[in-house]
Amino acid sequence: MLKFLTPDRKGAQEPYSYRSRARLVGECILELSEATQDDIVVLGRIHDSSHIDYLRKNNIRYVHDICDNKWPKLEKLWTNTNSTATAITTTCDELKQLIETKTDKPVYVIPDPTERQREEVKWQPNAIIQAVYYGSAGNLKQINWDDYDIYTLDLKVISNEGPIMWSYDTQGKYVKQSDFVLLPVDNAHDMSRYKGNNRPVDALMQGKFVVTNAEIPSWLKLKDYIWCGDIDEGIKYVKYNTNSVLERVRAGQHHVINNYSPSVISGQWQQVYEDLT
Repeated sequence: MLKFLTPDRKGAQEPYSYRSRARLVGECILELSEATQDDIVVLGRIHDSSHIDYLRKNNIRYVHDICDNKWPKLEKLWTNTNSTATAITTTCDELKQLIETKTDKPVYVIPDPTERQREEVKWQPNAIIQAVYYGSAGNLKQINWDDYDIYTLDLKVISNEGPIMWSYDTQGKYVKQSDFVLLPVDNAHDMSRYKGNNRPVDALMQGKFVVTNAEIPSWLKLKDYIWCGDIDEGIKYVKYNTNSVLERVRAGQHHVINNYSPSVISGQWQQVYEDLT
């Protein structure tokens, strides 16, 4: 069977990939001694050369799961890992294309599943519209808020370095309290085009419309359900097109359930396992 390696973080915050790309979709193990030659181990970003040495020594096959563009930072480790991997998995077509320039191993695209339960779609703004941003500190530092007309909004900003400290529950609380989710991105950044679409998917499942300027290919797959374009125009759209916003979010929730639910994504992991066995 597939077994997802999730080494003990010893109190450190667990990465997103532990939750979405392991715990939601399969059996997790803390140590490789919990795997046998009949298993295929899935290695995420939290692994090192000692794990590869153990798997090779014990003739245990493994899949390398790459869910972000960390070249060249991790190129030495990843080159070693990929050299004897049975296959590679990743989050989107663009990252697959990049990986295929680095290895001749088969590469499978498996999107991140949604972590949220579906919530009712609502639009009941107060005089001041409530908006929320969430993303890593690295993503946040790429944003120049002065580029956008956000001063009529009550905007809450969440990241792993603040101003509101991120946690899964904190993000959920502020999204629930918001009228919409505002997600500016730096489309020119090297890593942007390789991003998965978990952030807008998360908002849709909580019943919230997303305004973004993203040209990220995986985000554009959701363009029927979110605003992808000029940020200021998107904010105006939210304010003056209530019925359209609600309809798009409801349609987006159906799309997410049909394409990104844990049961659907678990089936895609199972198909990879069957292909490799």
